[in-house]
Amino acid sequence: MATQARPRRAHFWPEWLLSNTLFRLLCAALFVGAGFVVAQLALNGLRAAGVLAGRTQLSLAAFALFVPLTYGAYRMYLALAEQRAPAELGGAGAARELGAGLAGGLALFALVIGALWLIGAYRVVGTNGWAVLVAALASASASAFVQELLFRGVLLRIASARLGAWPAIALSLLLFGAAHLAGPGASALSTAGAMAAGLLFAGAFMCTGRLWLAIGLHAAWDFANDGVFGVAVAGMSGQPIPGLLRAELRGPDLLTGGAFGVEASAVAVAVVLLAALALLAQARRVALRQDQPSGTGV
Repeated sequence: MATQARPRRAHFWPEWLLSNTLFRLLCAALFVGAGFVVAQLALNGLRAAGVLAGRTQLSLAAFALFVPLTYGAYRMYLALAEQRAPAELGGAGAARELGAGLAGGLALFALVIGALWLIGAYRVVGTNGWAVLVAALASASASAFVQELLFRGVLLRIASARLGAWPAIALSLLLFGAAHLAGPGASALSTAGAMAAGLLFAGAFMCTGRLWLAIGLHAAWDFANDGVFGVAVAGMSGQPIPGLLRAELRGPDLLTGGAFGVEASAVAVAVVLLAALALLAQARRVALRQDQPSGTGV
């Protein structure tokens, strides 16, 4: 006996409105933004109540608030507007992709530091306790998750469906670079560094169609900068961020990144850009294989 197809549930919004790319972008961003605001208010409340003592507790609380609340808000948007589960954050293969991203991000930053050390621009002068790694990892992971959810999961994914991959990547790079203009010591080179990093994360997303590789790359890069090599000049508060290693940077701003830190170094920009181009080339090969008819043998 033939079974009837299950009728598709009606959208929360009219179909004609959901077909508008700008509406979908704004709607998804507002949902994730609402999750972010709720998390920030909760964190501020905990701080005001004196519950959180020290940077480690603050960073762990931020991770415990921002990741689930922004994820839940994004999942709610998908359920209402796209009527699907977040496959881009699915569990199958997540550990492998996240692990590859973490290893790749650490390797890229170590390569930058190694190059600076070889030319005499980086020198270790001491160490801090291992506890600084906990705060740095929690903070970097929370920040990477939220940023990748917004810039790749929302902006790049939705825009590419309407504009195509390259225009959507260009748009995401411009906005990603603009978002980093508020950092202490921001400059033209730091903006170029942010855009190169955005290209790297976009390439990771385009390679897999998922966010885990990009999240791993982003989190590991920030963790290495803030928690391992001791080259984060200052956080958004303007206060220095302690890393496992206490280090000195010497030389022109073009090499050291100046007030912004190593991420604005020409060495870092070059390394990240080369890695981004390699990922984009791989993404193109993956796309060509997917477009190729089966059984052609080509």
